Amino acid sequence: MRVLNVVALTVLAAGCATSGGTQQGAAKVSDADLGKLQADQLGQVDQARQRVFRASDEQARAQLRLRDAQHEEQIAASDQGTAKAAMEQANTMQQIAAESRDATKLEQARLLIERAGAQQRAADARTDYAKKLTAASQASAQAASKQKALADAQLEVSKLEALRRAGVPTSGTYDMAALEKNVLQAQATRDSAEQKARNAQWWAEEAHHVYGDAQRGLQAQTTPTGTAPTGTGSSR
Repeated sequence: MRVLNVVALTVLAAGCATSGGTQQGAAKVSDADLGKLQADQLGQVDQARQRVFRASDEQARAQLRLRDAQHEEQIAASDQGTAKAAMEQANTMQQIAAESRDATKLEQARLLIERAGAQQRAADARTDYAKKLTAASQASAQAASKQKALADAQLEVSKLEALRRAGVPTSGTYDMAALEKNVLQAQATRDSAEQKARNAQWWAEEAHHVYGDAQRGLQAQTTPTGTAPTGTGSSR
């Protein structure tokens, strides 16, 4: 009988531990408990929900920026192919000119080689920029995800605070210290992710400057003498 009693108590305890709001130290406040509050008691909770909504919205925008960056990588890859073809053509023309020993053809070949070199440098710079832009966008998306996690943790604290202010009896079954610890941990993780995102963005901006310079160098090679160049040719 003693063994049966122990088993029964164990089963009962397990049932209590999975009964939603009655779980001591639950990570989330149950909808059933929150439903005990009146609309005018949910002001702070509604504000926290708005923060969650904004964080979710920023997550979606971060994913769009990441897709744009990945598209930039595709364009950069195409530029590499074009630059490679231009250099191959220039090398062929140079070989033909060298064999003919024609001064005009040699000069034309020299100009083609210079332009192809400038085109390759611009393509290389764009490739580097695109890679750094993707890395920055990935870091930004990660930071947005961590901000969403922080907003979720803050929402649970707001829910429990609302239950306590309203004097809901089941509010005592939740561990406020654990919920606040979740917030602190989420905040630290978010801060770290945002710092990484800022660092990655800095490198992307530096790479974009280099790409702009390379584009201007290419434009100088292809613009006829006496014609003022316009813009950088940069797509971003």
